[in-house]
Amino acid sequence: MKRVACLVLGAAILAPAGLAHAQRVSTLQTGNFARICSRPAGTSVCDAYITGMADAGALAKINDKNEGDASAPAGFCIPATENAASMRGKVLAWLKGHSDSLSKPVGESVFRALHDSYPCSASK
Repeated sequence: MKRVACLVLGAAILAPAGLAHAQRVSTLQTGNFARICSRPAGTSVCDAYITGMADAGALAKINDKNEGDASAPAGFCIPATENAASMRGKVLAWLKGHSDSLSKPVGESVFRALHDSYPCSASK
């Protein structure tokens, strides 16, 4: 589980236009990840990856605040009541609607799926 979280944290550093600094990014393609997530035997691995990405996004925002940049935008805002199965459903739905992302690194696509599925309000 810690390994997945570390992979997610590395992938979460992706900027929409590319990497700000050279960072390790998982070589797993989004299409392979989607196939894993679509199988009953793969849901726990899928959920671990997605919740790890969610944790990384939340912790990055906390880190920004602790480093003095409280106005740094959050990548996404997932309600504390949201469960892993619901997040998986939204990510898979997003991936089905964005087939152009299937050959991209999984971290980039899952981040964008979470970003689009869980937008932050302007007041946050």
